[in-house]
Amino acid sequence: MRALILIIVAATLFHTPCFADPKEDAFEVVKSFETAFDASDVAGVDKLFAPDAVFLGTVSPKVATTPQDIDAYFQGLKKLTPRKIVFDQVETRVLSETAVLFTGLDTFSQTKDGVVIEIPARFSMLVVKIETGWHILHFHSSVRPN
Repeated sequence: MRALILIIVAATLFHTPCFADPKEDAFEVVKSFETAFDASDVAGVDKLFAPDAVFLGTVSPKVATTPQDIDAYFQGLKKLTPRKIVFDQVETRVLSETAVLFTGLDTFSQTKDGVVIEIPARFSMLVVKIETGWHILHFHSSVRPN
């Protein structure tokens, strides 16, 4: 019995807690983006970006480099609703414990006059862990070539 108690105490003292893989943690940001985008939740999208993020929007003529620029771009989510984004293919590269790169293909849709318009696109999203958690530091989206 004493040996069992010693084993339990030793296991408790020397147990290394399990932490989620950076890939899993960072992918939660991608899923949160999808949820907020589908709900046309501009504030929900905005909060996913790091304060110093860079964003190249699919239909933007400029590079967004401030939270105000990113918010202005995503105000468009309130138009042509309902809308949806589907990540068709996602490739993941864990760069470090605090940086994960996602690239791939997606299809987003918007509704105009009751007609759903699908736009195949491609994206890259760098998700980093900062003091406030995991956030998008870089996001690029462009129309997928034929």
